[in-house]
Amino acid sequence: MANVVDLFAGCGGLSLGAARAGLHPSLAVELDNHASAAHSKNFPQCKTAVLDLSKVESRDIGSLVGSKPDLVVGGPPCQGFSYIGKRDQNDPRNNLLDKFFEIVADIKPRAFMMENVPGLLDQSNQQFLEKAINRVADRYTILAPTVLDAADFGAATRRKRVIIVGYDSASVNRISLECIKNACSPSTTVREALAGLPEPNSTDIGKLELADTPYVRLINRTTESVGCQEKIQAFLNGFVSGLETTRHTDVVRERFRGTLPGQTEQTSRFFRLHPDQPARTLRAGTGADRGSFQSARPIHFLSPRVVTVREAARIQGFPDWFDFHPTKWHSHRMIGNSVSPIFAEAVLKVLADALGINTEQSRLFGDQIPTDAVA
Repeated sequence: MANVVDLFAGCGGLSLGAARAGLHPSLAVELDNHASAAHSKNFPQCKTAVLDLSKVESRDIGSLVGSKPDLVVGGPPCQGFSYIGKRDQNDPRNNLLDKFFEIVADIKPRAFMMENVPGLLDQSNQQFLEKAINRVADRYTILAPTVLDAADFGAATRRKRVIIVGYDSASVNRISLECIKNACSPSTTVREALAGLPEPNSTDIGKLELADTPYVRLINRTTESVGCQEKIQAFLNGFVSGLETTRHTDVVRERFRGTLPGQTEQTSRFFRLHPDQPARTLRAGTGADRGSFQSARPIHFLSPRVVTVREAARIQGFPDWFDFHPTKWHSHRMIGNSVSPIFAEAVLKVLADALGINTEQSRLFGDQIPTDAVA
């Protein structure tokens, strides 16, 4: 069984993709208490460490891992490189990019994959990227940094990310960008992604009306050692959570109602989802350390309201049994910060093949849907 270390793990988008690719998340490192708690709940057999990697020696991560890992994955904080942020060259979080490669150099996995925002490839950021990659250039074959879109790998959202893959050619079969790009599949529309989810309510829990669709089957597979059993059992009985109502005034609802799908509501600047297209990138907002700003959520394409936590999770590619946080704010922030598990699985399966993992025996229990769902 190939062991994976997930750095800057968040709630576990990369970890879930790894598990579904036949790999075993053995250690997740995350600073945010809420995200790390969600990761721990959803990956009970993975060690979760709440650490500020900017203040931790790389060798300390190695001691937490124990045996040499097969794969290190992670997405260092990207606000300093993002097109929608301030793009501050002096943002201390920029140094965490270098920290990722420092840890890779120290614990020496057989392969690694880092993901980040496309702005990382701007000329102004070359100094950060070159310094980081040079830490591991003498040990690994490193593929050229490449921008990929999650929607091109079956996700229901447009989400462009840079990936950087490296591997030890002495112990890993050849990996090519062509193989990774060939793992693509048709995108999913918002209508397909949200099929069968109930309207929001005051109890946060609802009954699935329709779950037997290809996309819902894809995201709701259960994987050995992943998931809170209580949430999985509730899902198999036909129930989902994450449906808490967001209150809108009548005036706001009328503005939302008058906004066409695929258009932006002029006052709030909220975008209304188009049912026959993938969603735009879901935004995360900020944590308490950055002012607790809540990012704008998209407007549902049928109802005059913003999407629920469960709808955002469906769009991003998380299963209906995935447990986030009791509050909407933290849950949406986790989802917006995450890598789409669908995208992660597609890319990491290529790496798993190169690592010699039998991905046909990836411990998937099957296409499970609620037994009483209406087809």
